[in-house]
Amino acid sequence: MDPEDHCTTFEQHMMLYTDSDAMWCKVFPSTLLGVAASWYKGIEAHSIYSFRQLQASFLSRFVSKQKRKKSSGELMSFAQRDREPLRDYLTRFNNESITIPNLQQEVAVLALMRGMQECEFKKYLSRKSYTNLGDVLHKANEYIRGDGMMKISNVVVAVRL
Repeated sequence: MDPEDHCTTFEQHMMLYTDSDAMWCKVFPSTLLGVAASWYKGIEAHSIYSFRQLQASFLSRFVSKQKRKKSSGELMSFAQRDREPLRDYLTRFNNESITIPNLQQEVAVLALMRGMQECEFKKYLSRKSYTNLGDVLHKANEYIRGDGMMKISNVVVAVRL
């Protein structure tokens, strides 16, 4: 696990119970496994005086385990697969965009459109000027629901004929 994620999860959990710095220092080692637990056992007694110091030491020791931070620009290489339904592409794209800190909305919208296969929805988007990914995903959901309703109504009409 990413050490920053580990510390964040630990802090959120501990804030539910106590704000005692000493308690945080006592509980923290119980969350460590493997090499992290071994690292903790190797800390010299009485060398840590606060949880912030313990956390800083932990983060600096396991800096190589940190996940690489992604950028908004990396979404430009994201593309809809052959025969992939629009809904699936949008879900994959959204899941990927969520992992990007400080997501630049305009870049995300541009990347979404760039990676999308030609379809009526893409034509619709190209005529609009959306700058917020949430707005585009909301419109896409409306489009997909509407497209599904059109297919159902076409089947009903075909059955009646």
